[in-house]
Amino acid sequence: MEDSWPTWLKIMENGAVGEARTRSFLIDRFWVLERSVDTDGADFLIQRRTTTQRFTDRVPPRVGVIQAKYFQDRRTTHYIPKSYVVDDKGMPLEGFFALLHVGREDDGEMYLLSARQIVNTLSISSTHSPESYVVGTTALQGTFRINARKLALDQIEHSLKSQTYYQSAAFLDKLNIPYRRFSEDDIDFPWTLPLPNPVGEIPKMFVEQKEELRKIVFDMEEVLGAIDAVLTEKDPRRALELMDALRYHVDGYGKITFGGRGDFNWGDFPDALDTHDRWRQGLQTDGLLEPYIAMGDKLQVALVSHTAAHPLTDKGSFLQAIIEYDRDTLNVIELSVKSGTAAEREPEIKTPGHVRMASSLGEWVPRKIKPMDYTIENVWWNVMRYVIEERYPDPHFD
Repeated sequence: MEDSWPTWLKIMENGAVGEARTRSFLIDRFWVLERSVDTDGADFLIQRRTTTQRFTDRVPPRVGVIQAKYFQDRRTTHYIPKSYVVDDKGMPLEGFFALLHVGREDDGEMYLLSARQIVNTLSISSTHSPESYVVGTTALQGTFRINARKLALDQIEHSLKSQTYYQSAAFLDKLNIPYRRFSEDDIDFPWTLPLPNPVGEIPKMFVEQKEELRKIVFDMEEVLGAIDAVLTEKDPRRALELMDALRYHVDGYGKITFGGRGDFNWGDFPDALDTHDRWRQGLQTDGLLEPYIAMGDKLQVALVSHTAAHPLTDKGSFLQAIIEYDRDTLNVIELSVKSGTAAEREPEIKTPGHVRMASSLGEWVPRKIKPMDYTIENVWWNVMRYVIEERYPDPHFD
């Protein structure tokens, strides 16, 4: 019946379907605003659900831009103007996403592409005006398919968090040396995926490395400030006094150096990135990223629920997780959690598809972390590391 519809009606119908599905998807996590006119590619503007920021504040909340496209079938081609996706310097716009819908009813699929993914993946039409990215079959890759709605919403929310932080520091960039504020949110989303890295937590390590570089920037700023004060001073004797601030930065060889003790190789950080990439790419290639994340979520919920009902109070008491899973699909078959005294602790089991691991409530924990939370984290980390390490072992380790 639809084949007999006029073209204008099909276009209106497809647009309505795409926008309705997009709103349904976004409303679970964000406040969704609509524009009556589609400018900057915005079918929808989204805002994180927060009552602490208002648009009348000095630093208003950042919004995300979502453009919805509906594909009647995989032969459909859409176009997204380049100006929607990148800024005037050609950099991908943080917070812009294309949400693509394919198929109807039970056959419906969704694909999510960030501005960066659009730039890196899609080609630009040489004939379309204005200059636009071609959104066709290349955009409908398995890599971009939404298999877990939560993970896709996490990706969008992470982008908004990062965007908000950049804007809050924008006015400081007017200094000679920009003051850069950053946090663990200021990192591309794939690096935030909860993969238990044996080297360290990548977002945390990234911030630590940046902080070391920022110390050098502070030293540079002090030197530039001291030099500028001397250059603009008209009283020679006063200029001589101002030179004292500069001499503080002069080394024993009469030179001004910066970062002499810095580690510009970033220590073990490259190894952490390599491990994360190897595991993430392996999971994505095998279609197991979403099942692995879901396994971790289930384990976390089970550990938290158990300790809420049976809190660990005695030093040396243990928390244990037992999980059976399908090694080929990573689907959880059975999951249980138990706790008890040291004498009741059972031996570990580490075999493909069956893991039993425990951690004791210890006296030492990192600062600002509760002993119970640290024990939960250790159990989760050990189990999830075994699962992924057993499937994707380090090729350089025998």
